[in-house]
Amino acid sequence: MPKWHNALLALIVSVCTSLVTNAQPIVGASAQQLQLGIIVTRTFANAQDVLKKLNAGMDFFVMAREYSIDPTAGDGGYLGELNPANMQPALRDAVEKIHKEKFSGIVAIPTGYAILTVLPGPVNWPNLEVRQMERVAKSGEVRQSINVDGLSESDAVFRAFPKPEGWERDLQQSCEIRQKSRAAAIAQMERLLADGDAKTENRPAPRDFMQGHEALAQFHAYSGDLDQSIVEWEKAYKIALSDVPVAIPYLEEALGVTNLQLAGIENGAFVNGGDIDLFPPANPALRYEKQEHSRIAIQYFQDILDHQSDDPQVKWLLNLAYVTVGEYPAGVPAKYLIPPSVFASTEDIGRFKDVAAAAGLNVVGSAGGVLVDDFENSGLLDVITSSEAVCDPLHYFHNNGDGTFTDRTAQAGLSDELGGLNIVEGDYNNDGCMDFLVLRGGWEFGMRMSLMRNNCNGTFTDVTHESGLDKAVFPTQTAVWADIDNDGYLDLFVGAEHQPSHLFRNKGDGTFEDISHAAGIDKIAQTKGVAAADFDKDGYVDFYVSNFNGANFLYHNNHDLTFTDIAKEAGVQEPYSSFATMVFDYDNDGWPDIFVASYSNLTVDQQVRSYLGIPFTAETSKLFRNLHDGAFRDVTADVGLDKVYMPMGAGFGDVDNDGYLDIYLGMGNPSFASLLPHVLLRNDQGKRFVDISASSGTGELHKGHGVSFADLGRSGSEDIVTVTGGAVPADRHSMRVFRNPGNGNNWINVRLKGVKSNRSAVGAEIKLTVENDGGAARTIFRTIGEKSSFGSNPLEEHIGLGHGARIKSLETYWPATRTRQVFENVSTDQFIVVKEFDSSYTKLDRRPVQLGGAAVAGVQK
Repeated sequence: MPKWHNALLALIVSVCTSLVTNAQPIVGASAQQLQLGIIVTRTFANAQDVLKKLNAGMDFFVMAREYSIDPTAGDGGYLGELNPANMQPALRDAVEKIHKEKFSGIVAIPTGYAILTVLPGPVNWPNLEVRQMERVAKSGEVRQSINVDGLSESDAVFRAFPKPEGWERDLQQSCEIRQKSRAAAIAQMERLLADGDAKTENRPAPRDFMQGHEALAQFHAYSGDLDQSIVEWEKAYKIALSDVPVAIPYLEEALGVTNLQLAGIENGAFVNGGDIDLFPPANPALRYEKQEHSRIAIQYFQDILDHQSDDPQVKWLLNLAYVTVGEYPAGVPAKYLIPPSVFASTEDIGRFKDVAAAAGLNVVGSAGGVLVDDFENSGLLDVITSSEAVCDPLHYFHNNGDGTFTDRTAQAGLSDELGGLNIVEGDYNNDGCMDFLVLRGGWEFGMRMSLMRNNCNGTFTDVTHESGLDKAVFPTQTAVWADIDNDGYLDLFVGAEHQPSHLFRNKGDGTFEDISHAAGIDKIAQTKGVAAADFDKDGYVDFYVSNFNGANFLYHNNHDLTFTDIAKEAGVQEPYSSFATMVFDYDNDGWPDIFVASYSNLTVDQQVRSYLGIPFTAETSKLFRNLHDGAFRDVTADVGLDKVYMPMGAGFGDVDNDGYLDIYLGMGNPSFASLLPHVLLRNDQGKRFVDISASSGTGELHKGHGVSFADLGRSGSEDIVTVTGGAVPADRHSMRVFRNPGNGNNWINVRLKGVKSNRSAVGAEIKLTVENDGGAARTIFRTIGEKSSFGSNPLEEHIGLGHGARIKSLETYWPATRTRQVFENVSTDQFIVVKEFDSSYTKLDRRPVQLGGAAVAGVQK
C-alpha cells in the first residue's frame, strides 16, 4: 500500500466518527455548565504527541500556550463556560468522554485536531471585559447552523495528504493535491464502509455506519455530486430511523438543504439566477422549472417543523423553498410563514438591475475578492476577480469603453495565478501603474501570496520572490497598503491566522523588509480583517485589526516604525467573533470611524430571529464613532445597526449621492443552508442606517464576498460590484453587478496623484465645503485608500454632493509633505485630477455610457 495509507485511514476513521455537525442536542445530555479548556494542533501526529505529554502529567495551561494554534492559546486554552448539550456532536461526545478520563482524546475539527478537558474552576480573562466573555460564552447555547458543504472534511484530508516540500509555494501543485486527496478519501471511505458491512463479528455499531455515510455525503456535497450525496444522506437517515432516533431531525434538515441546493443547480439559479436569487422576490410568480427537489426539501423542512415548530432556521429554509416553486408567500402554511413585510424597506431610492452578464462580467466562481480600478491608465475602470478555489485562475476584465468588458486574463498573464480569497491594489513602486497583491489560504492552510507588478502595457508579472514577500507563508485573506513612515512608498500590513501578522516596509527599490517583530504588530491571532487610517490625526497612519474569537487590535503609530496596541483603552476590542472591518467617516465630521462585522456559525438562526424581532443572543456588528480624543463610542444601537448579520463581504460607497457613505454587506458561511439576503444600508445624514435591500433589489441570497462601489459607466452614480459564491465547488455562483438607477443629486470624482507622497495618494485627505439648494454650508470628508478588509473601491474618490449643490471649496491635505491645496468654486458633475503641489486641477474628459451597453443620452461628462 502507499506510504500515506495508514495516516489517511486513521484520518478517515476520525472523520467518519467525529466530523458531523449535528444541530440537535442529544436527549438526556447533561445540562451542567462546564469550564472547558481546548488545545488545537495542525496535525494528528502533533495532537498524539500533546496527548501523550498531558497523560504523562504536563500542565494543560502550559501545553496550550506552547502548542495550541487556537485563539485561546494565550489564555491557556480556556474555551469558556459552556453547556455540552448545545455543542456540536464531535465536541459534545468528546466532553462526555472526559467524565471517564481526564482528557477527551483527539477530535477532528475544521481548524485541526482538538483535545479538551474540564478545568477545575473559573479562569480570569486578561483582555476583554468579563461581561463580554459571559455574553460570548452564552452564545454557545444558541442553535448552530447545520453544515452541509463538505469543506471541513475535504480540508482535513488535504492536510493529511502527503505533500512534497515546498508545495505551498507551487500553485499548480496545491490544485493537484486538493483533487487527489479528496478522490483518495472517497475511495477509502467507501472501502471502509463496505468492509464494515461485510463483517459478521465485531461489526461496527449502527451509529458508526450512520456517521460514515454522513461523512461520505459531505465529500460528495463538496464537489457538487449532489445526487450521490443525497443517496448517502438517505442511507444514514434509514439507520437513524431504526437505531439512532436522536439524529433524525438533523438528517432531515441535511436532506432538505441538499435537495434545495440541487434544485438551484438543476435550474441554473447559481449561474443565471436573475431575480429568482433575490429576496424578497419582486415577482412572486417566478419559479424553478424543475421542481422535484424543491418539493422534497419542502417536505423534509415541514416534517421537522411539525415536531419543532419554534425553529426559526428551518422556518426560513421552508419559506425559501416555497420561493423556488413560486408559492411564497401564499402557499406557505400560515403557522410557518415569514411574511415579506418583515423585510420591507421604509425608503426607496430606485431599483438596481444586475447587468453582470450584459456587461461581460459573467465569471462564475467561488468565494473571492474583487478589484475595480484603472489598471491601464485609460480613464476607464477595469475589473479583477479572484476565487478561493485553489484550481481557479484570476480573471482580468478590460473595460471596452462602451459599457461592456472583455476577459483578457490570458493576455494579462494571469492564467497561472490560481486561488486567492482576497486581492488588494496599490502602486507599490510609484511608476503610476496600479499593482495588486493576491492573498491565499484564509480559514484553511498556509499558501504563498502573489505580488503582481503592473507592466504598464496591459500585462502583469509575479514579482513575489524578487520583492522578498515569499519568505513568509501563512494562511491569510486580509492586507492593506499604507505609508507608515511618510517616505512616499506604500508599505504592507498582512494579517495572519494563528500566526503573527506581518508588516513589510517598502525599501523603495522594489523590495520589502519584514519589520513585524520590531514594529510590535506580531501578536498571534486568527486575524480576519485589517484597515488603515490616521485615527488620531497626528499625520501617521494607524492600523485596526479584527480577529475571529479574540480581542481586536488598534495599533497606534509611534512615528518610529513601532506601534502600540491601544484597543482596550480606545474601547474597540469587540466583537469577540469579528470578520470584515472597514474604516470610513460615516458622519462627515472629518474623523475616521470603525465598522466591524460580527461573524459566527450560529447566526443563520440568530439573523432570522433578528429579522423577526424575537430575542437573540449572538453578537451584533459594531460601529465605533471616533471621539477625537483617542477613544471611540459604540453607536451601534444609536444608528440602528444593533441587528444580527452574517457578513463575509463588506463595503461602503454613496449610492444616492447625498454625501454620506452607505454600507453593503454580503452574507453567508460555507454551508448550503446559509442563504441570507445581502443588505444595503442607506446612511441617513450620519444619524441612522436604513435597510433598503428590498426596495433596491440588491438582496442576493447566495454567498457574498468581495464588494466594490464604483462608477463603472462613468455616469455619475456608483454601482455595486460583488463576487458571489461559496467556499466549495458545488456552491459556485456568477458575480453580481448592480447598476445604480441614478438620481438628480450632484457629484464630483477626484483622483489624486502624489509627487513626493506615494503616487496613488493613499492617506491623502479631501475636504469639500458645499451649499445645497442655497442653504447653509456643510462639509464632506474623504480619505484615499480607506476601504473594507473584504472589498476594494477604486483609488479615486466618487463623492456625492446632494441636490442643488455648489462647491464653495475643495481642499486636499497630504500628510507625508504636510501640503494643503485649496480650490474654490469648483464645478460639480465632473471628473478631475489633482496633483500634489499644483496650484490648479485638471478636468478629465470622461464619456458616460450605459453599463451593460448603449450610450447614455443627456448625461453631462
